[in-house]
Amino acid sequence: MNVHFEATLYPLSGSPVVLEPEVILKEDEYRVTIPKSWFTSFPCEKAELRSPLTRAAAGSEGAMFYSTNAGRGIVLTRFREDRPACSFESCIGAMPLGGFVDCANAVFFYVTGMDSDAYLTARFQDGQYELFPVFQLDGDEPDEDMTVRFRCKPWADYSEMARYYRAYQMREKGCVPLKERVRTNPVLKQAVEGVELRIRMGWKPVPSPVLHQTPETEPPMKVACDIKTVSSLLDRLQEKGVKNAEICLVGWGEGGHDGRFPQQLPSDPRYGTQEEMKRLIRKALDMGYLMTCHVATTCAYEVADNWDANLLGYEKTEDGGIRPMLRGGYRKTGLSGGLPYSLCAKTSYEHYVLNDFPKIRAYGFRGLFYDDVLTIIKADKCYHPDHPVTRKQAREYYRKIARYSRELFGGFQSEGWFDFMNSDVDYVLYTSFKTHITPEDHPLFDEGIPFFQLVYHGIVPSNATSETVNYPIKRTDEHLRVLEWGSRPLLYIYSKFGDEKNWMGDLDLHTDTPEETERTAEAISQAYREYEILKDLQYRFMEKHEKTGDGQYRTTFSDGTVIDVDYGSGTYRIMRKP
Repeated sequence: MNVHFEATLYPLSGSPVVLEPEVILKEDEYRVTIPKSWFTSFPCEKAELRSPLTRAAAGSEGAMFYSTNAGRGIVLTRFREDRPACSFESCIGAMPLGGFVDCANAVFFYVTGMDSDAYLTARFQDGQYELFPVFQLDGDEPDEDMTVRFRCKPWADYSEMARYYRAYQMREKGCVPLKERVRTNPVLKQAVEGVELRIRMGWKPVPSPVLHQTPETEPPMKVACDIKTVSSLLDRLQEKGVKNAEICLVGWGEGGHDGRFPQQLPSDPRYGTQEEMKRLIRKALDMGYLMTCHVATTCAYEVADNWDANLLGYEKTEDGGIRPMLRGGYRKTGLSGGLPYSLCAKTSYEHYVLNDFPKIRAYGFRGLFYDDVLTIIKADKCYHPDHPVTRKQAREYYRKIARYSRELFGGFQSEGWFDFMNSDVDYVLYTSFKTHITPEDHPLFDEGIPFFQLVYHGIVPSNATSETVNYPIKRTDEHLRVLEWGSRPLLYIYSKFGDEKNWMGDLDLHTDTPEETERTAEAISQAYREYEILKDLQYRFMEKHEKTGDGQYRTTFSDGTVIDVDYGSGTYRIMRKP
């Protein structure tokens, strides 16, 4: 089949230029390349790659799917006629893949060259749906050729496309099945077969009343769960028969959660002494639990004792200069530590991680070490002349952080839905912020699909959505989503903090009173008991996901296990092969 591909370049000045990219048909894939040599003396803001392969008229059979990673995971858009004209752009670098499914023109595409700078545009206008990759260049010369692979497979569904992409991840990107990795890593095996419990020990106000904090002016920290309380909770969990869990202490360091990063330690004395913290960790390990902690290596607050403005990430200004980069969504309100600046990935690894992580390990932590947002935000460029990095280079430093964490602690976990480093990740907290995606989230979105799980279940355990956190105390549909998407359960004590950033729901677990502690322990034990029955599925691939009726879905695993869920009746059925 002769397919025409078209590359549109958008120079920093002047009109767009349309060129024909290089196309090679290899095996069953079109490999389409926009050469980096085009941009040596032709600085462009961006480049688009478009083709009739990813266009469909309204009313056509099938649907298209694509990653959004604006907190909505991967979504499905049917080729409906009754939809307003609209468009959507995904986050740069976030699983740049998509496809057309359940139609004669089914096609799957994924970016393999310059994927760290790629995003997707999905649109519906003039009666036509279109989906295509875009490369954000910012006037810089690319690191490498921009390459996209297209595989045409008539009538394929998204499950088949996920299996194909999974094979690519294992063949070319270094992903190894979980059942093989646990053979040589007892920490990983223990973590995989237990529930994840996060405890937010303390935090300062969010939004912050003091954007430029010093040790003298920083707001008071709320102590929510001190060392003594955590110790008592561990005793109660043992009494309830919870034999295996991984406990992650969030906000354990000076200033509480998001309090003084990149300062990671010492442990905050308001929870107890450092020796008491070390005794708590030893106690947890002796009881058969794993215990790890929460750090962040991408942001910096002025209140940190290791603050250095020269080590921040620097962005371009309109007049051609550079300036320290702030984390976009918090420029006005700040986080607990005040205004959060972005760290350069290179300086973060070389100046902070290599120095601080061994000191954290010396507390005795053992488990899947948690580094916030490394797998949920784009890797930023840095233009500081002493430590410039491209997005691709920044991603390599993120991977170095993950690998170093594995070396020191036994494993690594982070937050979300980017997959560029999944060969280095052992658990992700959620793959979407919302359990149910609807057109209210965006006019193009019809529903979310577990494409991430179809690819990575059996390789990287995950919890489905942030709304399924603490599912035993929430709605039935959160429980059903945990089952349907093959989650490793996540419980979170004091998940809710601040007034505007409550993305894990209003229902929460606390330990303020004996009654609350008992309720919390019971919720954890409920999740543990259910997971004990299903934990073996973490070593199986998710082979197929399908909609079987209105609000009804079926998930099939590689060992033949089938899970049916019915959101209408709030029921489920688990069918195991003998």
